[in-house]
Amino acid sequence: MSRSERKSPTRAGVGASKSLIFLLLALIALSLCSRTDSASAITQAQVSSANSEVQSAFASAYSAEKSGGNVSSLDAKLNTAIQLVQKAETENATNPSQAAADLQNATAVAQGVIAESPSVSQAGSAARQTTEITSVGGASAIVVVAALVYVFGGRIYRMAWLRLHRDYVVRPANG
Repeated sequence: MSRSERKSPTRAGVGASKSLIFLLLALIALSLCSRTDSASAITQAQVSSANSEVQSAFASAYSAEKSGGNVSSLDAKLNTAIQLVQKAETENATNPSQAAADLQNATAVAQGVIAESPSVSQAGSAARQTTEITSVGGASAIVVVAALVYVFGGRIYRMAWLRLHRDYVVRPANG
């Protein structure tokens, strides 16, 4: 085989392979940069949104407490939501995907508190109404018994005394 028979790369072929490699590397770099990953850091707007949701839940729980509801379970859930927001803020630099999940969980917990507080408020209102009705009924019964004792007390006392002492005979001391 002579030198002329050997295929030598042409300038166009070398240039095409270099541009093909460059294009391939550019596509790989672009795909790595534009990869949508949930590991992006949470923004201050997301934290602020979660905090405002927790504050709305607190206001809802406070109104349920003012209605007389037992808000201890709501308070525990609110504390959990606050802890999740704080945890998300601290782990944002090290584990952004977990921080985003914590913010979503905090928002869900706060929305659960908002959804549950009307039923707690209604239960508190019903308990307060029952307490008031019982108190008014007890006070009315006391007033009725006191009036009956005032009107008929003397007569009832004398009749009871006479009935208890009916067998007694009164004798004069001198005779």
